[in-house]
Amino acid sequence: MLPQVLAGLGLVGLLSAGCLFWLERLQPLFFVVAIATLVYQIWTVGKRPPSMRTWGMKAILGISLALNGLLIAGWIVITIRYQ
Repeated sequence: MLPQVLAGLGLVGLLSAGCLFWLERLQPLFFVVAIATLVYQIWTVGKRPPSMRTWGMKAILGISLALNGLLIAGWIVITIRYQ
């Protein structure tokens, strides 16, 4: 029983390492997509007339900008930390 468990753990570890490798390779793509969606969100809110920009819409935009800023800052810190 123990050899099968260890073999299974080895396969899971190999799969996890492969996923981690591809996630690291795709980080720039995730970054570009995040920036593009923020730009689109700002553009759609800015395109509306000022009278139609509700408080809720502005709050959602502000929270989205803050969360994305935190995630981008965290990504940069982690990248610098583990180089």
